[in-house]
Amino acid sequence: MLKPFLAFVLGVYIGYYHRMDSFMHWYLVVFSFFVLQCLGFFKRKQTWGRLLFVFAFYSTWCLLGMWLTLRTMPSYQPSHFSNFVGKSLLVVVDDEPQLRGKMLRFPVVVKAVVSDTGKTRTVGKLMMTIGIDSVAMPKIQYGDMLHVTNNVKEVKKPSNPNEFNYRNYLATKDIWHQCFLASDEVIKIDVGKGNVILANALSFREQMMEKFSLYIEDDRALQLAVALIFGYRSEMDEQMVKAFTNTGTVHILSVSGLHVAMVFGILTLLLKWMGYFPYGRPLRSVLIVSAVWFYVVLTGMSPPILRAGIMITFFIVSFTVSRQQVTLNTLFASALFILLLFPKSLFDIGFQLSYLAVLGILLLQPLLKKLYLPTIRWWSWIVEYTYISIAAQLFTLPVILYYFGQFPTYFIPANLFIALPSTGIMYLGTLLALCPLEIINTYVGVVLEALLQFSVYGLAYLERLPYAVLDGIIWSQIQVVLAFLILIAMVCAWNYRYKKALFMAMACLLMFSVFGSLHYVQRSTYSGYRIYNVRSHLAIAQIKKGKAVLYTTFDSLSHSGSRFSILPDLCRFVPLEHIQYKKLVAEERQNHILSLGDKRILILETGLLDTLSDVDMVIWRKNNKNIIESVVEKLGRAPLFLFDGSNADRTIASIYSDTDSLDVPMYILKNNFAYVWDGE
Repeated sequence: MLKPFLAFVLGVYIGYYHRMDSFMHWYLVVFSFFVLQCLGFFKRKQTWGRLLFVFAFYSTWCLLGMWLTLRTMPSYQPSHFSNFVGKSLLVVVDDEPQLRGKMLRFPVVVKAVVSDTGKTRTVGKLMMTIGIDSVAMPKIQYGDMLHVTNNVKEVKKPSNPNEFNYRNYLATKDIWHQCFLASDEVIKIDVGKGNVILANALSFREQMMEKFSLYIEDDRALQLAVALIFGYRSEMDEQMVKAFTNTGTVHILSVSGLHVAMVFGILTLLLKWMGYFPYGRPLRSVLIVSAVWFYVVLTGMSPPILRAGIMITFFIVSFTVSRQQVTLNTLFASALFILLLFPKSLFDIGFQLSYLAVLGILLLQPLLKKLYLPTIRWWSWIVEYTYISIAAQLFTLPVILYYFGQFPTYFIPANLFIALPSTGIMYLGTLLALCPLEIINTYVGVVLEALLQFSVYGLAYLERLPYAVLDGIIWSQIQVVLAFLILIAMVCAWNYRYKKALFMAMACLLMFSVFGSLHYVQRSTYSGYRIYNVRSHLAIAQIKKGKAVLYTTFDSLSHSGSRFSILPDLCRFVPLEHIQYKKLVAEERQNHILSLGDKRILILETGLLDTLSDVDMVIWRKNNKNIIESVVEKLGRAPLFLFDGSNADRTIASIYSDTDSLDVPMYILKNNFAYVWDGE
């Protein structure tokens, strides 16, 4: 399955990044290559027939990947809602709403666009965000049909260098538009319009979560319990998630293979007696597969649990028909099956980490066991679990460093520590969910809460240890590719005693070192300036050869706006502890003069009374009442005028039209990319 999988992945990659929006004849192209494949098969006795079959076979998989990726994009869907104009929309809630502060966010399927002439049936999804009003806001659940105001806008690209690309994140879920609404712009008109199976599963999950809340009093323990057992993480405390992330155990929070395997193990044990009856084994397999997939649906059908469900299904079917399976083929078959249904899952970080971890375990863990495996049972269990952690961490490390730039130093002791508690939590949680006797549930709840608290406090202690996290690590895409080539080559050299693979690994390691050194020199010698787009706030940074000064209205570097929009860029050049933070007054209107290198920047928030000289840039803020012509006269020349997000749209439009005849350079920072320039 590896070769068709790689051909399909290539097609998905080409379709996603080279969209070819004007080409609309994919059915004809795929069918033509299928015909060529059939021709090659019938002429397979001749050399040209075999070559034609191979070429057409893999080309068909590649084209299929391109077509499945492109077909859900708005430009390929004539009935997509973005192609119609209307005052309102009829939408159906497509997932559980997530509450963040006073904002409710959830994806919806747009069923119709409503205009003065009537309703037009449409397709397509969008991300909806509603400001919560406790008085006027109806309770919204999966499957509800809503009548909403049409405030749809395209999802914007990142506004700052190295900022999280929310647009690409939503695109992997086939969402290209978003809508921000007040609570009075939403009317619930019907319920039960979603998938019946998923709706019932989510309703059952909500009942189980309410039951857990009766027996687990500690809020943090309850949050961890529903995350581990049901995959519900939306209400988890940020510090708790950080503790799992910084100790390399965040995979425990993602319901995946471990959880599905435990469900499989429990059911296999409970239904073992069925194998002694005629037709008992096939019936048992059907019951186990049904229960596994109910659990998959119950936990939200995320890529890790989908992969686990598909793999275990393949295993059960293979066992039932008494066929031996190749584990790697099962892995790639499950990945291909998921990508056939959801091709853009290829770009989902969770999907990538899930499959890389399993691939590492399958390839590397057997080789590590050959090195040393003790005969003492409990010691053997510890060593084997350590090997699993090392193998999974090594194969996910390049992706983790590329996306997150940090490495959890104590991932081995942390995973060994959490292994037994998480297993106990799963079994006790299952017992609490299924047991109808209140007296038993009371005692189970007490033990489960104690185990959950022990897990939380233990990981928090490991997180506080010195050098628990190595951050500020920057890898390029080339380094990620080279790292995987090194891993694969080393596994081949070790397993097959293949010298050429060892030489290839050494060559890749040399190239990796060269590219890493070049990138490090470029970053450490870089000098430049940034005026970040942080909406109504202000952030100006000077980067100079491994040092940085940040002038900002944020109250600290740990402010959410700073962590999201500024630090991902600055920390590529300077360690966090080396960033010099300087606070700018945000509450009152004040004018400031900043001298950054050879640049003088005037921050203009109130009336300009004095005559200034040598000003290179004016940052226009807070809808101040100055007149540009007068400011230019007092400055003695026309500097660059920059308008940030603290100005209203009408203010910017008015100034822009008034100065249209003047030769004044201007840059509208609001709703645009950050203003960046290089130099000392």
